Amino acid sequence: MTLPRPSLCPMIPSLLIAALLAGCTGLPRVAPAYAVHDFGGPDPVTARSPGVPLRGLEVVAAPWLASTAMQYRLAYAQATRRQAYVESRWAAQPAQLVELALKRAIRTGEAGAGGACRLRVELDEFAQVFDGEAVSRGVVEARAVLLAPRTDQLVASRSFSLARPAPSADALGGVSALRAS
Repeated sequence: MTLPRPSLCPMIPSLLIAALLAGCTGLPRVAPAYAVHDFGGPDPVTARSPGVPLRGLEVVAAPWLASTAMQYRLAYAQATRRQAYVESRWAAQPAQLVELALKRAIRTGEAGAGGACRLRVELDEFAQVFDGEAVSRGVVEARAVLLAPRTDQLVASRSFSLARPAPSADALGGVSALRAS
């Protein structure tokens, strides 16, 4: 008497699922391959007084700058299109980087909190702009607003547009140019 052989057909779907699951768990996880940049350590320059006592300083950015993407424009081809480097990111949002740099450069808290003005910087542009395939510059556009003590009424304001040439036509060149700006 021969015993009936079990059929493999009902087991094939189970074997396929087990093989797929085993194959997926054996793959190494790949971390994103991008570089993270900031402005570097503080310069050895001593913080300067802005000429008026400040109780605080804040930098606020336009909504399109509310990410860590390193943005650039190809002014020679599509000046209205904002693009981002795929393999490079800022360590923080541009407003946070600029605020830290300004706090390192400007002394605040010289007078009592009630008797000093507040400085607010409104960041509108922070990008590398390519004027040609191999020629770029770092562009920073902002408004500095000085607000009165106690009332926060406008005391003074000034708009800035700063541009510095990038030493290279890549993300690292953009970092250098934006840091200089």
